[in-house]
Amino acid sequence: MNRPKLKLAHQPNVWLLILLISITGCQSSSPDVNLDRASEVSRLDTQLVLNNAVLEQSNKKSNTVWKIKADKIVYSEDKQTATLDQVVGNLLQDGAVILKVSAELGEVKQQGNIILLNKKVIASDPRNDSVISSEAVEWRPQDNLMLIKAKLTGNHPNLEVVADSGKYFTDIEKLEIQDNVVATSKQPPLQLTSDRLEWNIPDQQIISPGAIKLVHYDQNKTIIDQLVSDRAELNLRKNQASLSKNIDLITSDPQLQIATDFLIWNYQTRIGKTDRPIQILDRDRQISLTGNKGEIDLQQRLAKLEDGVKGINRLKASELYARQMNWNIDTEEIEAMGSVIYEQTNPQARLTGEKASGTLGNSNIVVTSNGQQPVTSVIDN
Repeated sequence: MNRPKLKLAHQPNVWLLILLISITGCQSSSPDVNLDRASEVSRLDTQLVLNNAVLEQSNKKSNTVWKIKADKIVYSEDKQTATLDQVVGNLLQDGAVILKVSAELGEVKQQGNIILLNKKVIASDPRNDSVISSEAVEWRPQDNLMLIKAKLTGNHPNLEVVADSGKYFTDIEKLEIQDNVVATSKQPPLQLTSDRLEWNIPDQQIISPGAIKLVHYDQNKTIIDQLVSDRAELNLRKNQASLSKNIDLITSDPQLQIATDFLIWNYQTRIGKTDRPIQILDRDRQISLTGNKGEIDLQQRLAKLEDGVKGINRLKASELYARQMNWNIDTEEIEAMGSVIYEQTNPQARLTGEKASGTLGNSNIVVTSNGQQPVTSVIDN
């Protein structure tokens, strides 16, 4: 015996009910309900209760848009709202499942265009292996949109995000979350905090339109690098962050503070590059380097600044100017090239040339011009 289908009247989008076990609350003694009898039942002013039933919605092309199974479905008297218990459903596109959902409670409204899910809601996207869980979700299949109205957790094989609310765009596989946002990467160990985050899951890209804090840990959960900026874009495939405006990078090994307005930062290799003015500050040794663009490699302990560079040793009251400087952070050795000027106050001296080398920490600097002997000018007190 084939199971009958009930077609609900006055629905612009075809909404089908597949009766799997029983109908209660109406005057039918047999589950074999034909379509004519179904139309009569739908007009009764009694409550329609379906057990172990499946709901489907199809579009004008007769393609299934979504399918939901529930242990129990109770219709309102006007048949415009269905309340569901123990919900399991699929969202389909071109016949393929693009989203799987489950919840303890549900409600179908507005001719199937709004589906409310509550309590232990889980939505998984088989295209990208992401899973979103929450306690309250409004699903709008026709708009390719899932509104997450309660605190949520989003999981991916190498990333977890939490937030107070969010939106998932099912057509482009994009999750937007806001308020108390925390994203945690397993490898490399990384935590990102922000007020708002956009996660383009297929591209493995994260965008923070506002202020962001990025913390990099070692395997023992000790902070290695801590970075803040006004905006950031992360490429999770490349372990790379592009940061903009008011950037402040504090590193623990070596202990430095780096400031700039734009930075391409690989948080795994700990290499940063910028074409904007940058300052590197060693607070313990009171040494600072400032350039108009530069690169810093914290694993190799090297910094290279260009296009006009100034190095200052505040303890020794000395300054070094050049077009380009290379600095070994551990040994304090420095090489300067192009229009070099070195000045110190004790004893007072001024040296000029084309190249300089030495250690900035103890002001032991040798300046040469065209490979010749050091050029020195000493002014006695």
